[in-house]
Amino acid sequence: MILVPLDNPGYKLIRNIPIMGDVGADYFSHGEVTFTNCKVPVTNLIGEAGKGFALAQARLGPGRIHHCMRWIGICERAFDLMCKHVVTRKLSDQKVLADQQMIQFWIAESRAEINAARLMVLNAAQTIEKEGAKAAKDEIAAIKFFVADILIKVIDRAIQVHGGLGVTDYTLLSFWYRHERAARIYDGPDEVHKSALAKSILKKYTTNL
Repeated sequence: MILVPLDNPGYKLIRNIPIMGDVGADYFSHGEVTFTNCKVPVTNLIGEAGKGFALAQARLGPGRIHHCMRWIGICERAFDLMCKHVVTRKLSDQKVLADQQMIQFWIAESRAEINAARLMVLNAAQTIEKEGAKAAKDEIAAIKFFVADILIKVIDRAIQVHGGLGVTDYTLLSFWYRHERAARIYDGPDEVHKSALAKSILKKYTTNL
């Protein structure tokens, strides 16, 4: 694993890859780049030569914790927008959206799910701190797909509550929906983590057969 400064003559940014139509800019983008005869000093080596993959793997556990923390923060902001909107959005009979039972269900479900996600992430972080990332692999797999799913659900409910406004760029909701849908893909898609967790659980039931 090697650091290559962006002013290296062999480095070239080909383009920023659009994410659901949004090209992005600066650090908030996904660049297609090339490295042609890039030369850097030996001091630019990170860790040991030949150990780059192991180094990348070592940050995956804590990295997934970081993602989940960020997702919970987005959930809280989307939840806040949703609650503020439903208590002020008047309907034709002078009632507000918050009076509708379906809306109340969404509020209650979102609050419970966000709280559950937070407790799961705290438990995983505590396990890593006490026993290391390897010992917390099941907890990490669980939070990766669970929190990502809650994130999409909460954002989707907030968009639905806002109606047409929710899909415009006048709120942050459409931005989050575009960029955070990938939460269920990067750092391992949901299906991989579910399969890994299931195998780990079932292993305990089959070892003595």
